[in-house]
Amino acid sequence: MLRTRTAALAGGVALSLMAGAAMAQDAVTLNVWSDTPRLTMFDLYDKTHDNVTLNVTTVAPADLIAKIQLALQAKSEIPDVIFMSDIGYTAQLSTRRSNYLLDLTDKVPQALQDEFYPNGNSPCHVNGKLLCMRNDLAHMIVWYDKPAMEALGKAVPTTWEEFQKLGEELAPQGLSLGTGVEAFPLYSMLVSDGCDMVMPVEGKEDTVKIDLTTDKCLKPARMVDAMLANGSLTKVGPFEPDFVALAKGGKIPLMIGPTWFGEYVIKPTYEWPAGKLAAALPLKWDDQSQPLTWSWGGGTYGAWKDTAHPAEAVDLVTWMSTDIANQTAAVTLPGHRPSAEAWGARLAADAYYADPNVFKVEADAAAFSHPGYVSLRFSVSDAIAKVVVQPLASGGTVEGALPALQTELTNLAKLNGYQVE
Repeated sequence: MLRTRTAALAGGVALSLMAGAAMAQDAVTLNVWSDTPRLTMFDLYDKTHDNVTLNVTTVAPADLIAKIQLALQAKSEIPDVIFMSDIGYTAQLSTRRSNYLLDLTDKVPQALQDEFYPNGNSPCHVNGKLLCMRNDLAHMIVWYDKPAMEALGKAVPTTWEEFQKLGEELAPQGLSLGTGVEAFPLYSMLVSDGCDMVMPVEGKEDTVKIDLTTDKCLKPARMVDAMLANGSLTKVGPFEPDFVALAKGGKIPLMIGPTWFGEYVIKPTYEWPAGKLAAALPLKWDDQSQPLTWSWGGGTYGAWKDTAHPAEAVDLVTWMSTDIANQTAAVTLPGHRPSAEAWGARLAADAYYADPNVFKVEADAAAFSHPGYVSLRFSVSDAIAKVVVQPLASGGTVEGALPALQTELTNLAKLNGYQVE
């Protein structure tokens, strides 16, 4: 059963789930820190595993690292299993100061690891060790208003060059193709042609390559600058009121966004009615043989390396990320392929979408997920927001900010213990 527990965690919300059947004599107890959306999933595990009792406490995602560090220092109230909403938390919780995560490399069968989508667990691999299991994918795809694009007589672009041209054609009509100033979409565009923006160096621990001087970085930067200048990319972020008003008003017929945008932004926030929303594969550059798409999110599960119940902790982490019945009702696209296929049947049958192939697009696009989307001990997106986005408001350009961004990222990498090539 799930025990009632009220934990004194500053900034967190203590929560206990309803008790189920009587606990067996040999039941073990696992302390779990979760965010709110995962509570029903942990509850299902508890109800279907008589040998385990879960004490679940909700912790605000932004507070997780600090609370884990405090618990480790106090050697008290350390959770056995956690949900991490930020992929950077894996790297941050596997340092000498915060040496928390259990190595799952030899504890999760390779056959099960192979059931994840390509690069699905990349954010969980740190220096060759599997330190977590991915809950959901969040790679970037093309979202578009199908009847609006048809009425405009425009084809959905398949390349970035076509995307830029479409923006040039639509901007005079007061239409735009999404944001050019939100850090993650901007990040995704900048690395779309293989720009070395803090990319791990294979075979070298704690080593990254940072080089923003190549055409692979300059070309997308110039595209964004041109689209910001002509208005085909907005100078407001996707959650700001001005952008929401544009989206609600039919002024954004197409945009680049993660897989979760359809269900959790476009439908509820932009309030697009049924029969409009469709999806297409990520864009590629003319000189690429296939797309290379970044991600925006994708949570993970990890376990404490010194848990008194490693077998049960590993089982919980594995079950949460791979149990098909559990993941069928998941919040977003599961990283585990068999679970995702069961989850996707719901989207295929959803009359809200203008095209029944939305899940197929999301699944097919997973093959193009960028292998460089890994866990780091510092935030590249925060650096982009500070060094690139902020100057845009006062007349700066993305291309002009790249030298300062390279300096910022290099300094952050060295400060956080990385070798930079």
